[in-house]
Amino acid sequence: MALLPFRTESNTYSTSVTMDASTVGDTTVTAAVYASRELEPAILEAIYDHGSGIEFKPFYNKANDYEHAVRRDFTEAVLQEFPEHIRVFSHRQSLDGNEDTQQVEAVHSAIHVHDILNTVAEPPAVIVDGNEQQAKPFVAALGGLRDDRPLVAHCQKSEFYYPAALLADLASNHLAHRINSTDTMPRAGELVIPAPRAKHHRGQDWGQAISATYRNSPEYTPPTLPALRGNTVRERVNCWYEGAVMPHEGVDEPMSDSVTRVVNALQRNGYDDLAEKLREL
Repeated sequence: MALLPFRTESNTYSTSVTMDASTVGDTTVTAAVYASRELEPAILEAIYDHGSGIEFKPFYNKANDYEHAVRRDFTEAVLQEFPEHIRVFSHRQSLDGNEDTQQVEAVHSAIHVHDILNTVAEPPAVIVDGNEQQAKPFVAALGGLRDDRPLVAHCQKSEFYYPAALLADLASNHLAHRINSTDTMPRAGELVIPAPRAKHHRGQDWGQAISATYRNSPEYTPPTLPALRGNTVRERVNCWYEGAVMPHEGVDEPMSDSVTRVVNALQRNGYDDLAEKLREL
């Protein structure tokens, strides 16, 4: 494995679920990406390769840095490489009501994670994009669907730290633009990744999860994952390698911005081209 696992004081995690949401007009789309640490370099390599035409730079750029028309082909090419790892829900206020986008994102994310936990043998680390105020409603919504809770952490600007989170950012933003551009919901085959309306297609789960967000907020204590802040691309590459999150701006930077150990690890695992790209940062 080219990357270190996510690790707390008592456990390690070799897979993760990263999530992001985008709202365009009255359309909110939430994407979740389930990926192993072994797959993450492949996601990064695909983003580099398909994004070269528009000079898209992982660990530095995100979806909103480019006009949708400029990045449409690039985004669809990346998404087509990992369809089985991406889950998407949509919400249109004109059809589904509920203008509280944070609540919609929390409920979508909870259903995504609930579905993933029902299909995997080993629980993943779940990384919520944002601060504790984003993590708490997600935890509340998930509690409406199941009693057991996976490891849940939050990471501000996670799309700058994790290629899988960047994939979720690209997916949610692209699909929100696509869906919002039409008067009616596009058919599944018209989208590169299906984006069903959760309130319509998963009504029971939606109801249970959203009801849970109105109850008293559950306890959420950030886990003891490594906490680091990357102020430069090279520092964020090190955070990614370490399995570190940025829970707030006050955490330390990595001890070094050298990417040599990351480059060496990628080369040992057959990612020579990707290693060379990171060496040149």
